[in-house]
Amino acid sequence: MSLGVNLLIYLTEIASKSLNNNFLNKVFEIHHKNKKDHPSGTALMLGKGIAVGKNKDFYRLIGKKYLNKKSFPYGKKINFNSMRKGAVIGEHEVSFSSGKEIISLNHEAFDRALFAEGALTAAKWIKGKKPGLYSMRNVLNFK
Repeated sequence: MSLGVNLLIYLTEIASKSLNNNFLNKVFEIHHKNKKDHPSGTALMLGKGIAVGKNKDFYRLIGKKYLNKKSFPYGKKINFNSMRKGAVIGEHEVSFSSGKEIISLNHEAFDRALFAEGALTAAKWIKGKKPGLYSMRNVLNFK
């Protein structure tokens, strides 16, 4: 429900569409040391954003999944690296590289309260709306 993460996913789709196949990509994330899953759900949503931008099937674009690597490669497929350390709430970065330049989009969460704030924003937005299926894209007025 983070407004910032939802914006990051949207920007990832735009960047991926604009850069198309001229850039390789990867997704990096950090969470607290007790988080078991990797990549996280948010990292996977960012990967889906890359796939949507390229108009490709996300599951066919999943590349290698790394855990606690200091560095990991860009790829034609989407490579993921998950770090687990300390009490980090969440950091996510999507990077695109042409070999001549790198474009990075990132989000860092400092307080878990931001998730509740996003939910409250959505609740206020939906008040008075007709019954239907809505998403955070509707709340944030994304196309």
